[in-house]
Amino acid sequence: MHNTKFEIMKRFYIPLLAAILIVACKPSNYVDDIPEFTPNNDSSIVLSLNPRAIVDSIDPNMVHLIMDDKEGGVGVWTIGTKRFAQNKLDRRFEFAGDYVVQAAAYNKYGLTPSVTVTFSIESMDEAICTNPNYAALTGGCDMPEGKTWVLSQEKGYYGLIDVNTWVLEYMTDYWWPADPGSHPGVFDDEITFVLDANRTFKHKTNGKSALDSAPYDIADYESTWELQDPSQSKDGRMHLTLSGDAVLPPFPSECQGQHDYTILVLNDTVMLTKIYKPGSNQAWVNKFVPKAE
Repeated sequence: MHNTKFEIMKRFYIPLLAAILIVACKPSNYVDDIPEFTPNNDSSIVLSLNPRAIVDSIDPNMVHLIMDDKEGGVGVWTIGTKRFAQNKLDRRFEFAGDYVVQAAAYNKYGLTPSVTVTFSIESMDEAICTNPNYAALTGGCDMPEGKTWVLSQEKGYYGLIDVNTWVLEYMTDYWWPADPGSHPGVFDDEITFVLDANRTFKHKTNGKSALDSAPYDIADYESTWELQDPSQSKDGRMHLTLSGDAVLPPFPSECQGQHDYTILVLNDTVMLTKIYKPGSNQAWVNKFVPKAE
């Protein structure tokens, strides 16, 4: 195994955009393949669309992101790591604080330089404290330090399954379940999910984690998470997305570049995730349990 093949996995320390990962219905024109080249070095095109953020007068956690409709450019909003090619976008921001999003325009020449749009949310949406999925993942509002998970120590803590498998009976649907201890470097890993404005994700590696069954050196790092409700996803399943190069241990090398995990099971005592390469007939499962006090 060549280290260069996994170079992207080692670049975990990246600047984080503050307080911009939110849970809301994903518009159908969400895009992730806009070319990166720009037609000029100024932002005159996007500025002509007058990008602005308006906090809803009735719902103080709803923000209307608006650009004017004009020929010659389609508005592109960037929120966290996601871009939405549409001039008008409604999004919920559940925590009080100051927020920054990016506005750009897209035309036949590509994506223009972006400008920042700032706004403030005055109060927290109390409904976030009653969300059962947030509570299971993070410990909820009663655990401001977050909830820490570790890999299960039993057989099948990591395994290979058919990509179409959704509900796993204990070990019966695995094509291959890993034996305990078969991935050096991951059993002292700790992953912590915090319910805060940044949706902080912490990966404590204690110096090593694992790609496939090979350990590699990596320092502790922080990133962000997003949990998408089944009612809001395209496939009707709950999804956990990690930003940047963050991953759950151990990580299958064939899924390099993928950071979207399908949640098979999530409750107070177990989290079962599935990740796969698009187009593959196989998927990888990780089984986590809460860290013992």
